[in-house]
Amino acid sequence: MSPVLRAGSLFEHMRHMCERPGMFSPDFTLDHLHLYMMGYENGRSDAGLPGQYKYFREWIYKRHPEWSDLPEWWAMQIHQANGGDLGQTLDEIIRLLDQFLATDGAEFVHHPVRITPD
Repeated sequence: MSPVLRAGSLFEHMRHMCERPGMFSPDFTLDHLHLYMMGYENGRSDAGLPGQYKYFREWIYKRHPEWSDLPEWWAMQIHQANGGDLGQTLDEIIRLLDQFLATDGAEFVHHPVRITPD
């Protein structure tokens, strides 16, 4: 089951793009995801809000230090490892997001409280 993400979380938007890439572009590529992520972070900075992506990037590079030594960003390395299959790559990104949100990124997850009638 997917975590319930806080509204306004970069990770909420990343998940949405990875789950439904065709909603964002009929020719969706990882460049679209990267452009959105960087634009989102710049928007937060312009609004005087702290960035969120750096936490995910640090988490990824702790688990895959070899990725930080290559010129391609981490998602492109996943894409290449999947033989250029975008669907598999997006599924892997979702899996990484879920792992991050279950551990170091838990602060970005909203835990809803169920209210039951008496």
